[in-house]
Amino acid sequence: MSMTAIKTSLLASFCTLASLGADLPAAASDKPQPSATASPEQHYEKRSLSGWTIQIRRELLEPESRDATDQALELLTIQLDEICRVVPAAPLKQLQQVTLWFSPEYPGVSPRAEYHPSGDWLRANGRDPAMARGVEFTNIRIFAAETRRMPNFALHELAHAYHDRELEDGFRNGPLRSAFKKAQSSGIYDRVERQDSEGNKRFDRAYALTSPQEYFAETTEAFFARNDFFPFDRKELQQHDPEVCQLLTKLWGVQTAP
Repeated sequence: MSMTAIKTSLLASFCTLASLGADLPAAASDKPQPSATASPEQHYEKRSLSGWTIQIRRELLEPESRDATDQALELLTIQLDEICRVVPAAPLKQLQQVTLWFSPEYPGVSPRAEYHPSGDWLRANGRDPAMARGVEFTNIRIFAAETRRMPNFALHELAHAYHDRELEDGFRNGPLRSAFKKAQSSGIYDRVERQDSEGNKRFDRAYALTSPQEYFAETTEAFFARNDFFPFDRKELQQHDPEVCQLLTKLWGVQTAP
C-alpha cells in the first residue's frame, strides 16, 4: 500500500512507509539488482526473525551499512514481536509465511516498505521477482524515524499481504470494498489529525481514503497497534468507524467477549 509523499504515491506495490511530511532524500545506489535467474543465496543472507524469514541483501551487511542494518533489524524485531502478541494465532501463522526482504535504496525512489503483489511489476521495474507476494524494506537508513512516526509499519505491509493472499477474493474482497465506499461517502476521513516522526500534528485527508487496500491496512494498524493518522488506536477507531471495527474483528478472527 512510506520519505516525502510516500503515502500519496501508489505504485502497483502497496507502500507502508508512506512518508508524507518528511524531507529525507533517497540515497542513490548504482549497485545492480539481482537478475531474475540468480539464486537468492548469491545476493542475500537468509535469517529468521520472530517467526518470519528475512532475506538481507549482502551489500547491507558490509561495514559502511552494517550499523544501520543492525538497528533496523532490532526495530523490526520489536514490531514483529508486537504482531505476535496482538494478532490471533491462525492469521499470525499466515502472516509468518510472508517473506521479508531488506534491499538497498533504488536510484530516484524514496525509501519505503512495500508489499509486492506482482512478479511482473518487479521484473518491469528491474527488481528481483523472487520478492513477489513478500514485503520489501528499502528504508533501512531511516528506519528509526519511520518507527517514531508509525510504530508498527510492518503490520501495515503485512496487512496488505493478508488482504491479497488470505481474504476471500483478495484485493476484490466484497465486504471491505463496501465498507470503504461507505467511509468515503460519509466524510468521516476527509479531515483528520496526523502525526509526523517528531510528534508534530496537523490535519489532513486520511490516507485510508486512498483505496480499499489502504483502508484495510490503515485501520488494521489502529485496530492492533497505533496509526499515524486518526483514529490512532482501537478505542478511537471503535468510536469513529464502528462498522470497520466490527469487520476487522471478523476478518482477523478476533474473539469477542460473550
